[in-house]
Amino acid sequence: MIHASSSFQVFVSGSKIVSFTSDNILKYITLTVIVIFIAIFTSPLLVLWRRGFNVGEIHLDYLVESFVLSFTTSLLSTLLIFLLSVPVAFTLANLMRGSLKRIIETVIMIPVIVSPSAVGSVLLLFLVINPAGSVFNELIGLLNDPKGIVAAQFLIGYPVAVSLYTVLFLNVPRVYEEVALEAGLSRLEYLYRVLLPMTKSQVISGLVLVYARVFADFGASLIVGGGIKGKTWTFPIYIYMTTQYGDLVMLSVALLLYIIIAVIVLYTLYTAREFASSIVRM
Repeated sequence: MIHASSSFQVFVSGSKIVSFTSDNILKYITLTVIVIFIAIFTSPLLVLWRRGFNVGEIHLDYLVESFVLSFTTSLLSTLLIFLLSVPVAFTLANLMRGSLKRIIETVIMIPVIVSPSAVGSVLLLFLVINPAGSVFNELIGLLNDPKGIVAAQFLIGYPVAVSLYTVLFLNVPRVYEEVALEAGLSRLEYLYRVLLPMTKSQVISGLVLVYARVFADFGASLIVGGGIKGKTWTFPIYIYMTTQYGDLVMLSVALLLYIIIAVIVLYTLYTAREFASSIVRM
């Protein structure tokens, strides 16, 4: 018995040592990855420091124009995505089942699977070859225009919003809907008067993700917008063109601005998630 007890203590002690060692290995791996990421994403700052932060005013104007264009078009496309994704996501989550639901989800999610440049090319063919698209383009004027960038961003971001909101609405207990219907509300009223206010933190988080996605679009916006300097150069297009020109200073300024935006977006997203989690725990 004494021998067995001693063996057990040795086993426990050995397990603690192994556990301590494995925990340290996991921490070291995590810290190593973080250090690598910091080294990579602070490279623009290093370039600016070495060049004495010497930025030409003319080139800075193009940067500001492209940033304002991306900010504006992304805001408009995100608003359109929100307005049209919420009812579709609610329908998929609450009103549809079986093969019809899978077919609709498959069609909507096509832009997620194919590349953004392919999405832009398909939209271009629709606006040029398809009779309905040609009429639509004649009326609104999408090609080589900022409005075309909004359309391209819409196609890129819409599947993301539908997917996020469908999962969100599926996770809400159906008892809320049943109570609302018994109280005399229609499903549409339940969606906008009960469900959306109840899940507003998660909805906002989804909008932040969608905005970040459409802001980052390059391929679709370039093909539909035409990449016209001073007119349809979005911020990602500006970064690409600056890379081609080899202007390391302006490239570093643009990338640093982009990284700052990413940090703000991610901080907002995580704050909204923590706020939503605290409400659930209460």
